[in-house]
Amino acid sequence: MDKAVQRVAITGVGMITPLGVGVPASWEAMLQGRSGIRLIRRFDVSDCTTKIGGELPDEYYALEEREFNKRKQKQTQQTTRLGFLCAKEAVRDSGFSLAELDLDPYRCGVITGAGQAGYEGYETDEELVAVWRNPPKFVIIQQMPNALSGWVTIEYGMKGRSFNVSTACASGAFAIANAYEYIASGRGDAAVAIGVDTLLTSLSIKGFNNLMAMSTRNDAPERAMRPFDSHRDGFVLANGGAALMLEAEPLARRRGARIYAYICGVAMLSEAFNIVAPQGAGEEMARTMLMALKDARKNPEDVDYVSAHGTSTQQNDADETSAIKMAFGEHARKLAISSQKSMTGHTVGGAGAIECVATALCLYHGVLTPTINYESPAPECDLDYVPNQAREARHLRVAISNSFGFGGHNSTLVLEKA
Repeated sequence: MDKAVQRVAITGVGMITPLGVGVPASWEAMLQGRSGIRLIRRFDVSDCTTKIGGELPDEYYALEEREFNKRKQKQTQQTTRLGFLCAKEAVRDSGFSLAELDLDPYRCGVITGAGQAGYEGYETDEELVAVWRNPPKFVIIQQMPNALSGWVTIEYGMKGRSFNVSTACASGAFAIANAYEYIASGRGDAAVAIGVDTLLTSLSIKGFNNLMAMSTRNDAPERAMRPFDSHRDGFVLANGGAALMLEAEPLARRRGARIYAYICGVAMLSEAFNIVAPQGAGEEMARTMLMALKDARKNPEDVDYVSAHGTSTQQNDADETSAIKMAFGEHARKLAISSQKSMTGHTVGGAGAIECVATALCLYHGVLTPTINYESPAPECDLDYVPNQAREARHLRVAISNSFGFGGHNSTLVLEKA
């Protein structure tokens, strides 16, 4: 891609996860190595094999009640409300204002990512039948995959590019990558990028159980997510999301914005191989990382840290480790690698955005979040996964964030210290 602007600044972040409501709460929990996985209590899981998940904290629902009046609640589904609240935190954190900056609204956009955009789960047959027999007045605008991007553009008057990306577990990363390219190409000045999902329902759990993808460690929820550990037995589904305020570097500098980090390159690829399984031992994952580095004009040896996709499944963790070795060669042994999913659970469309925010904060604060529950190293996963405790990393300069989704959708984001 021909770039008019080399780097795109991250000037604001928002995040709501099972670890906490807002960036400070979630970030502090990550540094402490806390798990957000618990026994599910918000819906009936008696007939589910997996009975654990990453539910949002109670204070999230109180915030939702305060922020959305009855009409807005009827017009939106939870994924939209969650993503909207993440966006509000990110924009507020950035201090960005179209009116105050006198910017062209047609050069400011909103790009969202959700793995099951427009899907609203119903927990019982009775609920589903009731909806079919008497559809709610706002059912169409509730279920629109582009609803979130629409609501955020309305809130902030952003009239540039606005759309939703749905690439399964890579949706959040694809949203950020598209927003980056919009700005780096010179076509846009600023964008809000959001990744979010609220897929923690009995239907989703049963579906992923059918694919043998989820942990069944119901007796020890907080220890269930264990990426790269020899006893890993699948991921744990969670609700969550994050948002980033992105600006062209000259704009961010001109207005004196705080810059958490820069995004300096991205890659978005398709494996074109299998609807759920990666090809070989991670060859296309490796290619994705190398293409992102090429886009960023970085060498593999420039990278200090990898925020891994790290899903805690047998195949993904082995293949991602193999891919890192292919992409980085001997330098792979010098990399720090960690998985925020070990603490948040797998938020699907939210994962790439949550992990990009975490990576930016790692660069900003000079610290690495840990991979928790890494107790028994797997022979096929033999790199440095920052086990169990956060680590000071003042030397941190360049990091990548990986996201690999069902459908063969791969993305790598390259971030650089501001």
